[in-house]
Amino acid sequence: MRRAYSVETVRAAEAALMKRVPEGALMQRAAAGLAAACGDLLRRTGRVYGSRVLLLVGSGDNGGDALYAGARLARRGAG
Repeated sequence: MRRAYSVETVRAAEAALMKRVPEGALMQRAAAGLAAACGDLLRRTGRVYGSRVLLLVGSGDNGGDALYAGARLARRGAG
């Protein structure tokens, strides 16, 4: 079974964590996790290097996560 958390629950957890870590650290962690998951998917169908990736980035904090994840994939050779 998968769990889903309410927006309020997630924001409360993030707020408590953001008080303890340097600014931007939480976003970098999210981006690292997203890039790793995307890299795993790309490797299952071929490879990361030379793959083409499309980033759908909206406004808000999650948009920053996606941009940083895209940058990580680009450093690994994805276009």
